[in-house]
Amino acid sequence: MVEMEERDVPTIPGEPLGQEMTRFLKGVVSTITGIPPTTFPGAQPVSFQRAHLEDNLMNKDYYVCEKSDGLRCLLLTLLHPETGDEGTFLITRANEYFMVPNFHFPLSPNDFAKPHNGTIVDGELVLSRTPEGTKQLRYLIFDCLAYNGESVMNKLTPKRLYYASELFYKPYRKLREKHPVDCQNFPFKLYFKDMTEPFKISKIFQQLHNLSYVSDGLILTCSETPYVVGTDPTLLKWKPAEENTIDFKLLLEFPKYEDEDVPEGPDRVYPDYDSKPTIYLYEWVGGQSAVNSTDPEKYEADFSKHQEFGQLTISDEEWEELKHSGERFNGRIAEVNQDKTKHWRLLRFRDDKLNANHYTVVGKVIQSIRDGVTKEELIQAQEQIRKNWEIRQRRRKEMAAAAAANGGQTVHRPAPPPVKAPTQQRPQPVPQQKHTTDLKRPIEEPESSDDALDEFPTYDRSPSPDYSRKKVKGE
Repeated sequence: MVEMEERDVPTIPGEPLGQEMTRFLKGVVSTITGIPPTTFPGAQPVSFQRAHLEDNLMNKDYYVCEKSDGLRCLLLTLLHPETGDEGTFLITRANEYFMVPNFHFPLSPNDFAKPHNGTIVDGELVLSRTPEGTKQLRYLIFDCLAYNGESVMNKLTPKRLYYASELFYKPYRKLREKHPVDCQNFPFKLYFKDMTEPFKISKIFQQLHNLSYVSDGLILTCSETPYVVGTDPTLLKWKPAEENTIDFKLLLEFPKYEDEDVPEGPDRVYPDYDSKPTIYLYEWVGGQSAVNSTDPEKYEADFSKHQEFGQLTISDEEWEELKHSGERFNGRIAEVNQDKTKHWRLLRFRDDKLNANHYTVVGKVIQSIRDGVTKEELIQAQEQIRKNWEIRQRRRKEMAAAAAANGGQTVHRPAPPPVKAPTQQRPQPVPQQKHTTDLKRPIEEPESSDDALDEFPTYDRSPSPDYSRKKVKGE
């Protein structure tokens, strides 16, 4: 079992909002994105399968970055319409809203006073280990849903990444450089994830050991699609077989102990809580529990929307360690993986989730494990991915030149069939290819927009520092 402290889920450094404020914010987000307020407006990836190598990476443009093992959440910035105070909020996959105090996100790298209003970025909250061995929170940005009150979800990935990196992250980074003292009280630091093409995937693997946080795979984002809420079949999540995980709900069944000193009756036999229990894994079948989720004990004890899948394998030593932690386990959501002996092993608890994975998701993850593409196969395929990408690039240039010669009218020509990836060869690592392009992929600049938001309810905030003042020597 992986050491639990290495797989800790970050704790959001803010306060969960009450029903009234949450309802209002969900309405604001719904107005901006067009997504129903009851739905988490984030995209969800699908597990990488062998067919994706041919159908997706060989035939479409993609971005690739490492997959961080943390807490997925959206970050929302809003202004109070009367006081001008900034509000920064994190939205979890359970569609819960947390207010994170003491943040400032400038709209421009040249004018730190004016803040963002209605910007929504997508990212991962992770625990980063410092050289001294302490853990610090980091928020890693990898997409953008809205900019200053206007949805950008219908734009293709390169333009959304421009909003995220150049129009949101860059002004923030400049602020930290110019005013490091004022930014010391920020709850956590933000970074923008480096994106590159799949034909440079070997470089991503080489850089994984330099990360200060846990990474358990790759995320591959299609360049040719808009932002899709819910399951996006083009958004791919690759993990090595040992890192493919499933979230199950745990049901503990303790052995019965017969106390011969007790007279015959219902009290003579009772659960032996000192012994190691049988731990059953339950998958979600869909629907909402009739039990109120705000009552943790009752909610965790309710398995009406879950069905049995299998059993968790745990050693006597591991059980003793868990037992002495003093924590509860029955009904909790646990993230597990399959070891080389095909047994399910505990990685960590996911108290940020209300339900286990849906049985359809469980089936896809198991299929991904059985039919998985190895790291070596990805590296072997990158040269053919590059060749197919170059064919598409030449075709785009030819079409653009033909359109210019035709007075701006697009000329449609049938695309040449791409060369398929080799399937019969034994996967072998290939030497790193030298290309003229940098590791970071270019991001396109979109048209500008500065729409405002509607009314915002009152909340208490401390006044922000005067970031417009000149930096004092010695700061």
